[in-house]
Amino acid sequence: MDDELVILGSGGGRHHIRTQYRATGGILYKFNGIQTHIDPGPGAIVRINQYNEDPTKTELFIVTHIHIDHFNDLCAIIEASRERLHDKNYDYFKKGTLITTEEVLKFVPKYHQDMLETIVSFKAGDAFNYKGAEIIGTKVVHSQVEGFGVKINLKDYRIAFSSDTRVFEGFSEQFSGVDILVLNLLRPDSVVCRRHLCTDEVIPYLNKIKPALKGLLITHFGSYMDSPFSPKNFIPSQIEKLKEKTDINTIIAAEDGLKIKIAEIIKTM
Repeated sequence: MDDELVILGSGGGRHHIRTQYRATGGILYKFNGIQTHIDPGPGAIVRINQYNEDPTKTELFIVTHIHIDHFNDLCAIIEASRERLHDKNYDYFKKGTLITTEEVLKFVPKYHQDMLETIVSFKAGDAFNYKGAEIIGTKVVHSQVEGFGVKINLKDYRIAFSSDTRVFEGFSEQFSGVDILVLNLLRPDSVVCRRHLCTDEVIPYLNKIKPALKGLLITHFGSYMDSPFSPKNFIPSQIEKLKEKTDINTIIAAEDGLKIKIAEIIKTM
């Protein structure tokens, strides 16, 4: 299995947008020979080249909500996904599928929408089949914007991306049957945020996911977790806490440029 996650940005929130202390380029997810760019925030086009990835291979774009650290570089990534924009008659070569909210689409120019083969207006509870992969929208509770997470059901495994959210009743149940969860974990320990997760509040919900997750990747760290404003890098201690207090086999912290083979995460399956 060649499926892979490439971390184009392990940071989230305005401080990392401003400083790029941790990059904010989102995630490349490669599955079944398909390259997907999830939440291409500021610097996505820079990071995809910095980490020796090929933007022309991207054919699926997923933007979970309109916040800048998830959406900013979408149009650049759409253009970069093709080597030629149009033929000699200036007719655009259509390539790619964009899955996002109605709110995001209001800010994607017609110029870029016309470059795409398919645009899917998406929300929690929706389902879309992309070349045999079932993509399901999961619920988020985050700010006042439209948004969703995604669960992708494949032949050999299931993976989910939480996007930005708080915990809520039903958080755990929607990830039932998921093997790998990519969790946006903004804050450490019990440093609560009204719009995001912190470690202590999410642990009980992780333990209620049945059967137990095989793998957990934490990412989208905020300034309280690791930044020039933080007294230290709290990420190693959060990994230790998650290992101690959950039954998840493999727990990984995202780092900028990290490339993770899915087979390595689910090798115990």
